[in-house]
Amino acid sequence: MSGPRRQRRDRAPLPEEEKGKTKMGSVATPLLINQFILFPAAATKTVWNSKLGGSFNKMCRSTGNGILSFSFAGGNHIVGGNFAIKSKIKTSATTVVNITSSDTSEDHVKREVEQLLDPEERAKLQQNVTPNLEKISTEKWSPLHTLALSMQMSCMDKLLENGFDIDFINKDGLTALHKAIIGKKEAVISHLLRKGASPHVKDKDGATPLHYAVQVGAKQTVKLLIKYNVDVNVADHEGWTPLHIAVQGRNRDIVKILLVNGADKTRKTKDGKTALDLCLCYGKDFKSYEIAQVVKLVPADSAL
Repeated sequence: MSGPRRQRRDRAPLPEEEKGKTKMGSVATPLLINQFILFPAAATKTVWNSKLGGSFNKMCRSTGNGILSFSFAGGNHIVGGNFAIKSKIKTSATTVVNITSSDTSEDHVKREVEQLLDPEERAKLQQNVTPNLEKISTEKWSPLHTLALSMQMSCMDKLLENGFDIDFINKDGLTALHKAIIGKKEAVISHLLRKGASPHVKDKDGATPLHYAVQVGAKQTVKLLIKYNVDVNVADHEGWTPLHIAVQGRNRDIVKILLVNGADKTRKTKDGKTALDLCLCYGKDFKSYEIAQVVKLVPADSAL
């Protein structure tokens, strides 16, 4: 007789207050047990099937005392609860995860902005489906140049797709590639070259991207431009080659890179100065001996 009675007691439903209790190491919450996935490893078969119309608001786990707190927002109500969890790691750190609603989509932002704009502003936005290049450019400030320096490559690509000239020059004769090199934006430099930017364009003074790469000491960019077959002996309007600038900048590594890639150490400026002359004009200071040694001893087309 004891056996059947035990069997009936085992099948008897638990009281409501017992259903809501959480055991150590388990996941069980009143009403919400089948609504949200908190620990996929422990509840791999749980399916999102919320009848509350709520959204996950906040979860906070304190690893110091083994308590997990969570809350769900639905309408004007927030439902929350605590878990006791097992953990072998004792730490006082607290991790907070905020999960925001998906109501921050691009369409929502568009609608919100349109409500903020007055009728005249909305009309202007709708008229300019594609960039109005005439209204966003000046002789000095080109949008492509600005986007290059701020590393907005996706926006650069959209401008190019809308017909913007990748080699557009400003009033100083600088292209976006010149600007990116001046700003030492290596990722943008590589991107522009892959997109077809010319590494041969000269500014109003006859300086090429290679001149600027040498001037700012961008060794990797110098190597990259050489791979794009730039002329290492190109001279500006004053007769200065990249080698002259490298010596002026006291950059031994770049001097060597230029020399081994065919830089002509005998080329003279309009003032009649060779690269070695510029080095010696610095006097005994400023690493003059080291630079002079490289210029004198490294032959063209030698191995690094």
